[in-house]
Amino acid sequence: MRDRNNTRAFTMVEMLTVIAIIAVLAAIIFPVAARVREQARRSTTMSNLHQIQMALKMYKLDNRVYPEALLGYVEFQGSTPVPADRIRGGFLFQAYVRDINIFRSPNNPVNDKVSWRAVEVLLPDPENPSVRVNEINGLLVTRPYYLLDSMDIGQTCPGSGVFEQHYSLYRPYMPTSNTAGPLDDMCQLQYNLPPENTIVTWVTDHRDCEGGLPAAGSKDIVLLLSGTAKPVDSRIIKQKMTGSDPNFSNAGQNKFWCLD
Repeated sequence: MRDRNNTRAFTMVEMLTVIAIIAVLAAIIFPVAARVREQARRSTTMSNLHQIQMALKMYKLDNRVYPEALLGYVEFQGSTPVPADRIRGGFLFQAYVRDINIFRSPNNPVNDKVSWRAVEVLLPDPENPSVRVNEINGLLVTRPYYLLDSMDIGQTCPGSGVFEQHYSLYRPYMPTSNTAGPLDDMCQLQYNLPPENTIVTWVTDHRDCEGGLPAAGSKDIVLLLSGTAKPVDSRIIKQKMTGSDPNFSNAGQNKFWCLD
């Protein structure tokens, strides 16, 4: 009979060594896997933006102007919001983009089709159409957007609950003192021939923040009128929204909302 006392077993030292090796491998693999997953999500967002751009060009060919919004505004039956995939008055949705998920980035935490938020927007001043305002007759101008819509709106920082308009025909009015150039930014979709490097929209769902502000190295996915979708420093986009982009230089023509 086999002597049970001669059975080989792991010692405590060997078991602790194996556990330590597994822990080291996990510490190496998990961050790499997280980066790979995030890169895949960014690629999905860029692919979605490319499809939005193709639909946008078809809309412009058909209507000779760009749409007010990409997806569309929230619709209601009484006080109940209609699910986003059932709206009847969409702009790109249905006629040009059939899949509602194209308007949502993989990092958007909202995936239901009824959650919505009234978001502040800019419109031409009724008394001076060359100027944009966010109030008319003392009332804040807002539009109802579906929260799954990552293309028209986005949070200033993921999880902040503070939403801002990203796609717009009208950017802030920025007059120039140079009379040889136009009185406003050329890089806006309201004009007939905006430059190809005009910013159409950007997605902030991939943004990293510290203290409520974009962190160093954080990237937004930006769509240009040319159809290019690429990561851009989140701080540059934030500075453009606040009118303090240090890379902007006025050479007779305002191109503040173009991307160099």
